Amino acid sequence: MIRPTKPKAEKTSIGTKAAKLAQDTAAALNQGANTIAQTRSNISAVTDNIAAVTSGVSSVASAITTGRAQTAGAAVDVKQSIAGNYGSKSQRSEIVPATDYFGGLTVPELDYNGMIPTDFLNPNIANTATEEQLTAGLENYAGATRAQKLYQAGFNYIAEVGKTKQAMHKAQASVIKGATEGIKVQQEIVRFDRQNIELETDGVKLEQSAEKLNQEGIKLLGVQKETTQITRKIEAIELKRDAEIKGIEVQTQMIIQKYLVETMS
Repeated sequence: MIRPTKPKAEKTSIGTKAAKLAQDTAAALNQGANTIAQTRSNISAVTDNIAAVTSGVSSVASAITTGRAQTAGAAVDVKQSIAGNYGSKSQRSEIVPATDYFGGLTVPELDYNGMIPTDFLNPNIANTATEEQLTAGLENYAGATRAQKLYQAGFNYIAEVGKTKQAMHKAQASVIKGATEGIKVQQEIVRFDRQNIELETDGVKLEQSAEKLNQEGIKLLGVQKETTQITRKIEAIELKRDAEIKGIEVQTQMIIQKYLVETMS
């Protein structure tokens, strides 16, 4: 009696289990990523709200502070602003207002009213000069004027000397720059020569590499010939063994045939 075969329970392969495990893991990771993204979005919204509140509080505090500062006095704010823009007093030269209108020079003042006579018919002028005083005074003023012209000529000459010195320094700087450019040219020539030497060195290295390649090619040909010879040797040994086996088989057949012939006779 043939018993009915029970259907075998389907076995879940390791590959199927691994695939299912990978799908479950991917789903869990996606769900975790979505949760993290939602949490980050919530945190960002809360942060924005906090920033807005903080900005409002800062604005109110700024307005209160500004009002107090204005109430305390605008002069202090102006001084602080000037100090912030131009540095503190210790960092800049103190400005001293000038009070001497003539820059340290003293100009004598004359009594012009005393120079004008009150009575033209009977003049009475206090400041008078003799002919000798006039001559001596004019000579003194003329000499002093000539001295001032000499002073001015001297200072003008010194200014020209300064200009000449400036021109000399400019010329020296130009010559130095020219010499520097000459050195740079020499450096470029040296770099050019070095590049040529490196090019020749690379050419020699290339030839050496080519020779090594030829040598390796010759070695390869030798190894290939040796491989061919070994193959031929093995084939010859196999042919010899085959011939020996065939000879033995022929001898065996001959012995069997001889035995059978002897048995029949």
